Amino acid sequence: MVDVTAVISEPPFRAREQGLRPGADEVIRGRAAEQEMVRGLLRRTQQGRGGVLLVEGEPGLGKSRLLRDSTDAAAGLGFSLAAGAPDQLSRAIPFFALRAALPEPFAKFTADGHHDLPDTPTWWLGQLQAHLEQRAAVNPVLVCLDDLHWESPGTLAVLRTLSQALKWHPVAWILARCSSAQHDTEYLFSLLEKDGAPRISLGPLADDAVTCLLADAFGAPPDQSLLTLASGAAGNPSLLAELVGGLADDSAVEVTGGRAVVVLTVRSGNSGG
Repeated sequence: MVDVTAVISEPPFRAREQGLRPGADEVIRGRAAEQEMVRGLLRRTQQGRGGVLLVEGEPGLGKSRLLRDSTDAAAGLGFSLAAGAPDQLSRAIPFFALRAALPEPFAKFTADGHHDLPDTPTWWLGQLQAHLEQRAAVNPVLVCLDDLHWESPGTLAVLRTLSQALKWHPVAWILARCSSAQHDTEYLFSLLEKDGAPRISLGPLADDAVTCLLADAFGAPPDQSLLTLASGAAGNPSLLAELVGGLADDSAVEVTGGRAVVVLTVRSGNSGG
């Protein structure tokens, strides 16, 4: 097998996040219940018992943003972090997400002079379990994997077995996928759910969350014209971010009378007379 070791210094989903403006994306609007589920998982892990949290949602609904918030919260609590994500092309590379999140076992194996990595899931299961047990003996660990709908069945099988083998260790798992991708990831999520893992299914933002999001972006509560315009995004955070960015670029929103108001600017050419 060709040796391909992915080393990622920062979770890939960080790079894909789009904020509304500097500082405005520091608060997740409309996801308080989901954030509390993450905090509960982290608290239990700090007490010595790991667990799994499943996250799914259509593109643009904030799945990756929730994962970013989760890793930030875990870092603040002193967790050792392991985060990664595959993509459509990496499906052919065995254990890609685990290589990205946990590069040390793979790098150590190649450093010892081995050029062909074993592709047996059972062999890697033992290596990864030993590595995570060692890390968890020092600090609680959060393994956060996004976009698992692109992963190979072998990796998904290892994830199920690893999460169960380490449930009596302070190792937390947050596993995320696109909800429209069924097949292997749905089977994995169903098995883990039967084993006790809660599942978060992200939906569109509620109206009050959209209102707060717009207020964060423009520095004042939105008036009806702005709310009507934003309703076209149907509560999709990614579409709302694009809308807000476009309005800001065009200086199309002004704060008037304590409200953020959509203004129309009519630009005309020279009308010499």
